[in-house]
Amino acid sequence: MLLKWVVRELLRNWKFSLFFIFNLSLGLSGYVALEGFKTSLQEKMNQNAKAILSADLSISTRREFTSEEISQIDKIVGADTWRSRAYEFFAMLNTQQGSRLVLVRAIDENYPIYGSIEFASKKKVLGSDKKEILLSPSIWIYSELHSQLGLSAGDAVQLGSLKLTVADVVEKDGTQTFRAASIAPRVFINRELLKQSGLIQYGSTFTQSFFFKIADEIVVEKAKSQLLESFKDPGIRIDTSKSAGQESGRQLGYLQDYLGLVAIVALFMSSLGAAYIFRLFLVERMREVAILRSLGMQATTAVSIYVVQVVILGTLSLFPTLIVAGAILPFFSKALNVFIPFDLEPAVSGTAVALALLVGVVGSLVVCLPFLLKIRDLKPIKLFSEEKFSNEIEVSKFWPFLPGVFAFWVLAMTQANSIKIGSVFIIGFFSVLLVLFGSGLVLLNLLKFVRVFQSWVLKYSILGISRRKTSSLAIFISLGLGSLLINILPQLTVSLENEFKTEETSKIPSLFLFDIQDDQVKPMKDFLQLESISSIGFSPMIRARLLRVNGNDFERKLEEGQVFRTREEETEARFRNRGINLSYRDQISDSEVIVAGRPFAGVFNGNTQKHAELSIENKYADRLGIKIGDIIHFDVQGIEISGQVVNLRKVKWTSFQPNFFVMVQDGVLNEAPKTYITALPKLPEVKKNELQRALADKFSNVSIVDVQRTVDEVLKVAKQMNWSLELMAILALFTGYVVMYSIVSSQVRLRRWELNMLKIVGAGFGSITGYIVTEFLVLALGAGLIGSALSILVSYGISYYVFEGSFVWDWFYPLLTALGVCFLSVVVSFLASRRVVRESPLVILQEER
Repeated sequence: MLLKWVVRELLRNWKFSLFFIFNLSLGLSGYVALEGFKTSLQEKMNQNAKAILSADLSISTRREFTSEEISQIDKIVGADTWRSRAYEFFAMLNTQQGSRLVLVRAIDENYPIYGSIEFASKKKVLGSDKKEILLSPSIWIYSELHSQLGLSAGDAVQLGSLKLTVADVVEKDGTQTFRAASIAPRVFINRELLKQSGLIQYGSTFTQSFFFKIADEIVVEKAKSQLLESFKDPGIRIDTSKSAGQESGRQLGYLQDYLGLVAIVALFMSSLGAAYIFRLFLVERMREVAILRSLGMQATTAVSIYVVQVVILGTLSLFPTLIVAGAILPFFSKALNVFIPFDLEPAVSGTAVALALLVGVVGSLVVCLPFLLKIRDLKPIKLFSEEKFSNEIEVSKFWPFLPGVFAFWVLAMTQANSIKIGSVFIIGFFSVLLVLFGSGLVLLNLLKFVRVFQSWVLKYSILGISRRKTSSLAIFISLGLGSLLINILPQLTVSLENEFKTEETSKIPSLFLFDIQDDQVKPMKDFLQLESISSIGFSPMIRARLLRVNGNDFERKLEEGQVFRTREEETEARFRNRGINLSYRDQISDSEVIVAGRPFAGVFNGNTQKHAELSIENKYADRLGIKIGDIIHFDVQGIEISGQVVNLRKVKWTSFQPNFFVMVQDGVLNEAPKTYITALPKLPEVKKNELQRALADKFSNVSIVDVQRTVDEVLKVAKQMNWSLELMAILALFTGYVVMYSIVSSQVRLRRWELNMLKIVGAGFGSITGYIVTEFLVLALGAGLIGSALSILVSYGISYYVFEGSFVWDWFYPLLTALGVCFLSVVVSFLASRRVVRESPLVILQEER
C-alpha cells in the first residue's frame, strides 16, 4: 500500500521527479565517468603489469651491488633463475645535428623478459629474440630523437667514447610507464659496451637492476619477503609486477585525485539543486501531510513515504547518470591518453555503477534530511489555525546538516586518497561556501534599500530578489562556485608560466650539468672562462645512506608493493626508500631561505663540536618526521658521520639551481669522494646549443640538462592536465546552470498567479520577461564577480602553499568569466520562464471559476 501510494504521487508530480533526477544525475555523471576511467586504467595496468616491470620480480639500487648482495640474491631467488641485468643513467648523445641529453638503458640478451619493443621498421623484439644492438656497435633511439634531431636508422652518433650507428627508432616501448614530463628520451645500448664507454665512473648517477622470471606468484611473494628481510637498506628496491603497476600509476593518480575533488564540487551543486526542488515539493505537500496526520497517520509513516520517494528517485537517477557519464568518458580519454603508453578504451564499470547507486541513494537522503525532519515535527493543529506552514529550515538546529557534511568529507578523502588533502579540501570548500553565503546575504540585504530606479521592472525585480532569500542564495552559491572553479586553473597557468619565464633578467639557468668528476672541475672552470661564462657555483654531491635518527634505525617503513591507504603513506615511503645526496657550502643560495632555526656557525671544528650541523629542506623534514635538534647518522662510503639539525630551509625548486634536501656544515665532507653539479646562466639560444655541443665533446661523461626544453615540457604537460581539469570545471559550471534552471522554473511556477495578475493590470509580455530576467541577471553578476574574486584568492593560496611560487594576477579571464556567467544566466532564466510568460492571463481567471 505504501509503495503504491509513493509511486502514484511521484507520477502525479512527474515534473518534480524529472527535475530531481536530472539535477542529481548531472552531478553524479562526472564522478561516475572518472571512476570508470580509473577502473579501466587499473584493469589495463594489471594486465600489463609484467610488461611494465619487464619481469616477475626486480631488484634495483642506485649503485653497484656488492658481491655479498649478489650472493644473497642468488641464494634466495636461485642462481639458475632466468634473469636479465640492466643499467640506466643519463648521458649526452652527440650527433652532427647537435647534442641531446638521453636516458640510457644498457641491456643484455634476455631483456625484456616480458613485454616488447616495437620499431618504426615494423620489427618487434621480445626477450628471447636476437637483438641487433648486441651484435654490432649500434643503438636504438626513441622517436623524439627522430623528430628533434632528425635521426634515422643508419645515422652515426656518439655516446661517451662509443661511436654507434642508429639501428632502429622505437615507436612503442612496452616497458615504459606514463608519458609525463621527462627531461630526456630513452635509448638502448649493449650492456657489454659500458666499460669502454667511460660513461659510468666513480660517483656517477645510475640505477642497476636485476630482472627475474618466476612463474609462480606464491614463489615471487615469498622471495620478495625474504629479500626485504635480508636487505634493510632502504636504497635497495624490491618490486613485483603487482607493485610496479601500482607505482607506475602514481603520476596519473595525482591528477585523477584532483579531478575527483572537482567532481565532488559538481556533485555538491547538483545536490543543492535537488535539495531545493525537494524543499519546494514538500512545501506543497505539507497541508496534505497535516491532514493525514490529523486522521491518525503516525509521524514515522509520513516520513517513510517521502524517504521511499527519495530512495526511488536516487535509484532512478542512475540511468541518466550512466548515459551522461558514457558521453563524458571519451573526453576524459582524449585528455588523459597522452600520458598513457598503451591503448585504453575506458567504459563505465560495475564498480562505478555500484558507487553511483550508493552515492545517489545515500546522497539524496542526507541532502534531504533537514526537510524530511520538518515532516516529523509537523503539528496537525496548524490546519485549524491561521498560522502558515513554515518552509524555512531552522539553522540553529545544525545537526541535520552534519550527515551531509560528513558524507562529503568521506567522499573528498576517498577521491584524494589522502586524509590530509581531503580534510583541507573540505575545510577550504566550506570556507568558500560560507564566504559566498555571507556575500549573498549582504547583497540581498543591501538590495532591500534600493529605491533609485523609476522603472517598476527594475524596482520590483531588485526587491523580489531580497524577498526570496532561499532560492536567491541557492542560485548565488551555485554560480559563484562555478565561476570560482572555471577561473582557478587559468590563474595557476599564468603564474606557472611566469615562474618559468626565461627573460634576460631571469635567474633561471640555461643549462644544468651533473656527474662532473672531481678532477674535471678545474678544467671545466677554465673552459667556461675561455667562453666568458661564469657558472652558478660548483656544488659537491656525496652519495650517502641514512642510518639512524635519534638512535632509531632508519629502515623502510612500508614494503614496496604494500597497498598504501593514503597519499601521505605513499609519499613518506618513497622518501624513506631512496638514497640521499649530501652537499655542503658556507652559505645558503639565492633560491633558499631559512624558515626555522639558525644558520651554520662557520666551518666545522672537530675539537669543539660533537656533531656536524645539518640543514634540512622543510618539506623533506616534514615527510620523514625530522625536527630541529634531531641527531642523524649517515653512512658515507662506509664511514659513519653524525649531524644535528640546526635549521630548516624552504627551497624554490623551480629556480633549477643546484639544491639539496640535506646540507652538511662545511669542513666535514670536503675530503669525501664526490661529484659536482653546476648550472650556467641565461644564454642566447645559438650560444647555448654551441656550448652544449662543445661540453659534450670535451666532457663526455657529464650530463647536461637543457633547462628551457625541460620547462617547455613541464608547461606542455601542465596544459594537457589543464584541459582535463577545465573539462570538470565546465561540468561543474554547467551543473550550476541546471540548478539555476530548476530553481527558476520552480519559482516561476510558484509565482504563476503573481505574473499573470501583472499582465491583467497592464504589464506587457516584454516587461514581465524583463522583470524575471533582471532578477537572475543581478544574482549572476554578483555571483560571477565574487566567485571570480575568490578564485584569485584560492589560486594565490594554491600557488604559494602548494607550488611555493610567485603569483601573477590575470584580471582579463575572471572578468570575461563574470560577463559570460551573466550572459548565460539571462539565456537560462529566459528559457525557464518563457512558457509561463507567454501564458494568457485568462487561464488563471478560468481556473478560479
